Amino acid sequence: MILVDANVAVKWFLPEPLSEAAGEILQVKDILVAPDLIRVEVAAAITKRYRRGELTAKEAKEIVALWADVLKKGAVQVYSGLDDLAEAGRLSVDLRHAIHDCLYLAMAVRLGARFITADRAFSEKAATVYAGVELLGGQRSNKA
Repeated sequence: MILVDANVAVKWFLPEPLSEAAGEILQVKDILVAPDLIRVEVAAAITKRYRRGELTAKEAKEIVALWADVLKKGAVQVYSGLDDLAEAGRLSVDLRHAIHDCLYLAMAVRLGARFITADRAFSEKAATVYAGVELLGGQRSNKA
């Protein structure tokens, strides 16, 4: 089981560094999971690119629709973050990091899943509490 965060999922739709590595995750036979927060975070990242002038309105709408279709088809199994909210709050305080990122970490810990993120700074913090953290591109943190 692999838990991916929005930083990884966005790379499936927008050309960014490590987009190819992110795409490879979709080819893995493991089940992909994420908290329900990912639905809005990925769509928000896409529409933000429109507001910055990096996408046309048509492109942004089509990509958000494609993301919705990917979710409907179950490429990523999305679970409620409610069971992990208290732990995410604890992690947010202990790691001095944003709670929305810590929600992904808390869920990964509870599920015993590999947690792949494209956020280097967060991966380093998260690895201090969970050995299953990996930075996108195959780098495993050695801090845990």
